[in-house]
Amino acid sequence: MVYIWVGLGGLLGAVTRFLAGQLFSCYFGSSLPYGTLLINITGSMLLGMIQVMALERLTFSERIRQFSAVGFCGAYTTFSTFTKETLDLLQHSHLANALLYTGCSVFFCLLGAWFGMVWVRVIGAWLSGVGGRVISNRK
Repeated sequence: MVYIWVGLGGLLGAVTRFLAGQLFSCYFGSSLPYGTLLINITGSMLLGMIQVMALERLTFSERIRQFSAVGFCGAYTTFSTFTKETLDLLQHSHLANALLYTGCSVFFCLLGAWFGMVWVRVIGAWLSGVGGRVISNRK
């Protein structure tokens, strides 16, 4: 049964990745692979949020964790595309762009994951204080 949940999350993540990539590329252009960069940053942030919600704030069922973290985020984020695009830049002698893209990817994805984790903790603390035990700390 877990395969179905991972597959459904993967289907949704892949379609979302395709649509977001198209949107980001149209909006930001193609001098750098902005679509993949922004998808990986937002995916890292989402995975950080899911981690805190699943482990510290909410009790997620195994199905929800598999659907969201493994399925959706696994299909949405694109490390293999990042690798291919970096190699393409290098093969076309765009060393500065390849280094910029790699550095931005690593830095902003780490920052995105950290921000997602902090954001869920802050919102959770605020909701707990304002609305009683809306979101409870999981021990």
